[in-house]
Amino acid sequence: MSAFHLFNVKTVDKTGEAKLTNRINIEAEIKQTATLHDIRQLLVSAKKLDSAKARFAFCGKDGARVGDDFRWSLYEALVAGSSDLDSKVKLPTDTLVHDLCFESPENTSKEKSLSKQAQDLLDSKLDMDLVKNKPELITATLKELASTYKHDNFKAAAGGDVVTASSLSQEDWETVVRNTQYLNGYRVVFSNLENGTRAFKRLDKAPFSAFSTAPRKIFSYEKADKSIQVEGEYRIPRYVVTDDSYVNVFETASSLSESVASSSFSQMDIEASAGGSLFGASLSVKGGFSQNESQALATSSSKSARSMNITYNFPRAILHLDSRSLELTEECKTALQGVKDPDSLIKFHQDFGHFFATNVELGGKLFASEQFTSEESAKAEEKANAMKASASASFSYGTFSASASYSQEKQAKAANNFSSSRMTNNLTWEARGGDTILCNDPPNWCPTVKPFTNWRVINQKDVMALGDLIGTFQDYKHIPSHFEEIRKGSRQSVPCRFRLRANKQDDVGDDEFYGVRKNEANKKLEPYLQKYMLQLVADYAEKEMMEKVSTTGSWSMFDLGRYPALEFYRAFEERVKGEGFTDNFKEYVGIDKIDNHNAGCDFEVQVVTELNAKPMLQLNVPYLIHVPKRKTYLAADTSGSYKDRFFGYMFYARQSRASKFMFRKVGDRGRTGPVDNKMEVELAWCNDAGEPVAVVQRFEGDQSTLVLSKYGTSNASSFSVEHNAILEYIQD
Repeated sequence: MSAFHLFNVKTVDKTGEAKLTNRINIEAEIKQTATLHDIRQLLVSAKKLDSAKARFAFCGKDGARVGDDFRWSLYEALVAGSSDLDSKVKLPTDTLVHDLCFESPENTSKEKSLSKQAQDLLDSKLDMDLVKNKPELITATLKELASTYKHDNFKAAAGGDVVTASSLSQEDWETVVRNTQYLNGYRVVFSNLENGTRAFKRLDKAPFSAFSTAPRKIFSYEKADKSIQVEGEYRIPRYVVTDDSYVNVFETASSLSESVASSSFSQMDIEASAGGSLFGASLSVKGGFSQNESQALATSSSKSARSMNITYNFPRAILHLDSRSLELTEECKTALQGVKDPDSLIKFHQDFGHFFATNVELGGKLFASEQFTSEESAKAEEKANAMKASASASFSYGTFSASASYSQEKQAKAANNFSSSRMTNNLTWEARGGDTILCNDPPNWCPTVKPFTNWRVINQKDVMALGDLIGTFQDYKHIPSHFEEIRKGSRQSVPCRFRLRANKQDDVGDDEFYGVRKNEANKKLEPYLQKYMLQLVADYAEKEMMEKVSTTGSWSMFDLGRYPALEFYRAFEERVKGEGFTDNFKEYVGIDKIDNHNAGCDFEVQVVTELNAKPMLQLNVPYLIHVPKRKTYLAADTSGSYKDRFFGYMFYARQSRASKFMFRKVGDRGRTGPVDNKMEVELAWCNDAGEPVAVVQRFEGDQSTLVLSKYGTSNASSFSVEHNAILEYIQD
């Protein structure tokens, strides 16, 4: 017969201490033959028992575990006692009161403290004075310090409850979702330009979520006892508990990459550890200071400002988010039905995001960033190491001067590194997760990461385009092709205008650019060809002939038939002097002031855009480079190459004779993707197949003329020196 039942739900820890957590009221019939399994299933089916307790084992008042096959009538007698209700509370006569005791999970860990010797070591100030100590002694001191900090010697754990993902209920996970918004995608926010295109502005969370957590059953390994059988489903994400702390050091050089970095995407996804307890994280980094410095980032020099970033990560759980663990929200389903043209597709992405991370790490992290200029950028590897030293100091003993400790070790290797690699003594930290008020007090901030209410997204990987991810769901497999058709319809060929600001070098200022030039008085290419002719003589003619040619500069006294190289050169020189090439050496491509040459420095390339995006060049893509106001194109000629000797020069001509060039990031030739504004690039000449064959460099005989140097050929044999440029887009 059905009756009203009031359950006093309690948790009992290992000491036998009971804690009343909640009360459940339900109308049901409980048979005399019922077991605890029936009671559990009754409460789960009625959605009265939260997902955490649904996994807990039953126990008696003393904390002793009982199985789900225990008879309910016997269990009632076991836990019978005085009521927890106030004596003034009057219950209806048809209401039966029961006690339900669950075994409390082991959520505490013993607090450990450092030994006196270890604490004295942390409290002491390190003796690292460059004046008092020689570099050799300093290096030895640093290595000895690294070996002193062994992780096994300092296994200190923070006190208090240890909260893990496995102990969270469905309600707890709902709190995590609200706090972290990990189910919201990321959108690229653009600003509308006057010419109708859109330029990148920032990266942020989409305001609407395309997904929600799909309900799932609780697996046996997530239950406290194998006898527990729960048939209910809960909206709990699929997760992996992870609590190994680690540090990342990486470099960013553009507004987009810095936005991605600050949004907690992994270093691998931007371009992409030491483990231990919360306190052990700082010790791991200190131990790795000398051991890992050779693996730090290495970069080339650049004129643009860069940022070195460091993150201390304290993860708690990794979530796996895909079509098996997610479902589309009703808002997303409705919005998808309205995506029919470019405008509605743009709105959909602005509402729900452009991409989504399917691997999300929750926890807390400290983030610090320090900018440095082009003069320092060649020291990017040093910056990374100095930053780790500074971070380690702020974790362990606060006021220690990181710049001094770092400079000492570097001075032992190269004295001139001392002044160029100095950094601030202490980093200014930003916190994500934990108690952010304590961001600049790392030792006290660390324990505040433990409560799940303080968890935030600290790392994201396995990023997918939102449309592609939606296409993995049943009934939505058409979405990727549908989005692609809309994008195709919006594609158009538009001009992308830019300049190439030459890197500042000796006798080349910071306001000089690549450009097409004409100088009737100073024939720039003539000395370059003459130097090549002398090299041919040195390689293929007798020594005395070289001396006479260099002295007289005359051809008449020689039998050119005896020297095929010179005969070849003379024909080549006549070709170069022709009106269709350099017009008697008057025309050339070179570096000079921008105001001197009637828009000869303004280049243009036709690119394809979609959805009104701002036109941008792409790395490692061959282009015809147009000089619109001069009605000409960049070109290169390598017909002067003789046998195994490569020779190439640049000129300008009509489109039918133009050459293809591609842009490559300095220091990372294999990189693909957009050419960011103010990125340092090298200009590479391509063959007819679009493959890079030679790189554009400057003739060593002047500060202007641009020529070709074959990959792998030394500067000495190509008469050129490296002189790359900063690409700057021209805003309409």
